[in-house]
Amino acid sequence: MDRSTGITRRDILKLAGAAGALSLAAMPAVAGASEDSDESRLFIGFSLHPTGPTSTAGTFVMSGRFEDSGTSAAEGITLVPIDGTDRARLSGDQQFVGHQGTIFTHFEGISFPNASPHVIGEGSFAILSGTGVYAGISGQGSFLIVVDFTSSQFIGTETANVEG
Repeated sequence: MDRSTGITRRDILKLAGAAGALSLAAMPAVAGASEDSDESRLFIGFSLHPTGPTSTAGTFVMSGRFEDSGTSAAEGITLVPIDGTDRARLSGDQQFVGHQGTIFTHFEGISFPNASPHVIGEGSFAILSGTGVYAGISGQGSFLIVVDFTSSQFIGTETANVEG
């Protein structure tokens, strides 16, 4: 024991125990705060395949603010090459038809590398409207999709903050 500081080993152990107890007591408050902020978040995962030159169809699952699953289709998909790059501006409309209603969205982003059989698309989307339990919702968020042209698979996720 170092008598010059006046703190014993026993005092240090007591302080460490008190700090641990305080951090455990604060955990429910932190968990509660993150749960409150998640109440407005929406998470969608989808698997699509091409149905034409500018359209896809498949299925989705949704969690967060709403929980649902069903079919999804994207239409009017456009890719506008960006000069001098292996990228393109990506846009289109996607709908999610679930058991509780339908959500209509519009997306815009960038796809790359376009010369590869495996392409990434990322960007933002906006919820335009909804039916059923989704009537009156609005929101926006981000998307990420990975496309495998060799197997015709489009696997993506969307995360949004929603109101309504």
